[in-house]
Amino acid sequence: MQLERIVSVTPRAFTRREKTCIRQDVKRFQKIGRDHGCTVLEDYAEFVAERLRYNDTGILTTRSVELIRGLSAYFGDLLLHYTTMVRVAGEPRITNYESRTTRNFIETFPGWLVADQITTQSVMVPMIVYDRVTTSTFWIESLDDIFDEIVDWNEGYLTRDDVHTPWILGPDLEMSDFWAA
Repeated sequence: MQLERIVSVTPRAFTRREKTCIRQDVKRFQKIGRDHGCTVLEDYAEFVAERLRYNDTGILTTRSVELIRGLSAYFGDLLLHYTTMVRVAGEPRITNYESRTTRNFIETFPGWLVADQITTQSVMVPMIVYDRVTTSTFWIESLDDIFDEIVDWNEGYLTRDDVHTPWILGPDLEMSDFWAA
């Protein structure tokens, strides 16, 4: 899947409500970590995956979407601390008809895009989290491994092909800090 052909973003300012939602979601998941002994991202992913519920038509319940939104906010917050990326508010434009469900899904997540505006690297955080918590195969890449790969990609140590998620886009960087101290 080529994300460049599917999603483009018109940047805009965050609303006060979006900022509050993101902040509350991050705090909620920090508290979940303290209360349930979650120490790594994979623990949080298992916590969410165990609590996902679907309605009679096979659609995630509102509470399940809120859990995914919270983990996405927390995951994005960690990316902000370990990379040069920032949250970007924007309206997604989907150019592919089959991807309208993707658009509808990511529109419910404030701060759905984390991007480095200088290098034009971008990460669609809710989609990474959604793929991880809804996939039931044992051999899926852990959320911690994907996080480390994204950090290394942002630093120039990995190429896009080495990051095991389709929900990133942008150029590969040349490694610049290879000198030993």
